[in-house]
Amino acid sequence: MHKSKRISVSIDMTPMVDVAFLLLIFFMTTTSFKPPAEVDVTLPASTSEIKVPETGIIVVTVNKAGHFFIGDESGKAGSVPKEELLAAVIASRSRRPGARIIVKGDKGTQFGYIADIMDVMQVSQTNRFNLMTELKPDTKGDGAFGQNK
Repeated sequence: MHKSKRISVSIDMTPMVDVAFLLLIFFMTTTSFKPPAEVDVTLPASTSEIKVPETGIIVVTVNKAGHFFIGDESGKAGSVPKEELLAAVIASRSRRPGARIIVKGDKGTQFGYIADIMDVMQVSQTNRFNLMTELKPDTKGDGAFGQNK
């Protein structure tokens, strides 16, 4: 008996790399990124790091001038007169009962406008909502509780 010689097989990886890059380019060009928000507000800063979900939210916004807006995670928001804010919140909650309410208020807005939103939340029996803020950079112990250096 004599041993038969094995033929070595080599696989050319070039087509697979080409396909991988084509798929990468396809997904990069067809992905829709989150559009910029229609209402531009400067959020107050805080040290809280609670992550807000990106889907399933209702956003109630008040800008510096005291105009109210209500929208969703897509960034599209419609202006709502103060007198109709309660009806708009109730309508949004009835369309999306499991959605979380996020309240965004401009840093320079008067507290009375935020108090109006909180009153609307209380009347509409929305007991759980989040106030959105910007994350403060870590100050590395330079007096977070009023301590002096």
